[in-house]
Amino acid sequence: MAHNSGNPNSNSHTYTSRRSLGVDSTLVLRFIATSFAYLLAGLVFFLFAMLGIMNLERDAIFVLWLFGFVAMIIFGLSYMFSSGLSRSSAFMNSTVKKEYVLLNIGVIAFFLGFSGAIPVIYGKPVALFGLIAIMVSVSLHLMNLVLVATTRKTTNVEKQTFQDNY
Repeated sequence: MAHNSGNPNSNSHTYTSRRSLGVDSTLVLRFIATSFAYLLAGLVFFLFAMLGIMNLERDAIFVLWLFGFVAMIIFGLSYMFSSGLSRSSAFMNSTVKKEYVLLNIGVIAFFLGFSGAIPVIYGKPVALFGLIAIMVSVSLHLMNLVLVATTRKTTNVEKQTFQDNY
């Protein structure tokens, strides 16, 4: 990468895509934004249940908070921090996309299975399907993090020196 030391107001390196550092930053933002959508949905459902507007099991609402909000935000932040800190290009963005989709399918199916919105005879299999989808998503996430921890691939960003231009 070219280093431009002539102009103190210019960047000291050319633009480097987040994809070269690891996971695509839009995927990270998608995880984080979706986590807050689940937090808000859980709060609204909890409010409706307390006011008697909806008859939802509280376990279903806690599923939204635990797996929807907590897991999503942890996944997003762990990708953000691990790809930035390790500067490894080991992340497989297609795997991260599948992980995101599976986690969402799992959370929604798990929520529906516990909510009481569908008959009990179908609720348990739907919840089980959701739990399996969540487990596969967690396994993919763990695989990506282990891959980053064990793969030390130097990127162009790591080779350059960063200087303050103040």
